[in-house]
Amino acid sequence: MIVALYEDEEILVLDKPAGLPSQPGEGVRVSVVEAVERDFGFRPFLVHRLDKETAGCLLVAKTAAAAASWSRLVESRELRKTYRAIVSGAPIGGSGPSPSSGRFDEPVPGRGGDKPASTAWRLIASFGGYSYLELELGTGRTHQIRIHLAAHGLPILGDDRHGDFALNRRLRREASLRRLLLVAWSLDLPGGTRVRASIPEHFTAFLSLFPDAPPPDKPAAPEPQ
Repeated sequence: MIVALYEDEEILVLDKPAGLPSQPGEGVRVSVVEAVERDFGFRPFLVHRLDKETAGCLLVAKTAAAAASWSRLVESRELRKTYRAIVSGAPIGGSGPSPSSGRFDEPVPGRGGDKPASTAWRLIASFGGYSYLELELGTGRTHQIRIHLAAHGLPILGDDRHGDFALNRRLRREASLRRLLLVAWSLDLPGGTRVRASIPEHFTAFLSLFPDAPPPDKPAAPEPQ
């Protein structure tokens, strides 16, 4: 059963498991749409999407009118989306190695050419040659976080499209890592409600292999003032 994190008369926020597609399609036996219809008794309208292998907060609407209204909020960035990822390497910025925060602003490929994109990051911890990051979208391009991190030498572990394929194969053998280490960690809804996903089991299992790794729910570095 898919888990609800928040519900009101217009929307439902789900804790989407990794491996579950957001929407129906060719070769998809069960998606979020069918799972919500099965478990909650209504056919949802998707307000935004997560990649199949990305776990975490996914917002769906109960009516077409609610979907249109909440889609506008997503596009206007009034709905704040925060992610967490475990990456290879450590971030480097103008202030020296491993600063606590920064932003990537390079365009990413999209329909019709490159599109402006912005991803803010904050360092939670570095350990064992890896880093645990918190990320916030300034734009919502397809695979934006994965593309930005890979372009800066910080591929997300388990990313089979933009990641370090040789490293992924090694971690599959040595750490039994078979999932993308990216989670849609929280949603800040208009009015001040914060909805937070659970930490996926594959995150916890990977972090547990390193004595100096942080707890999965450790807060990120404070945002710069």
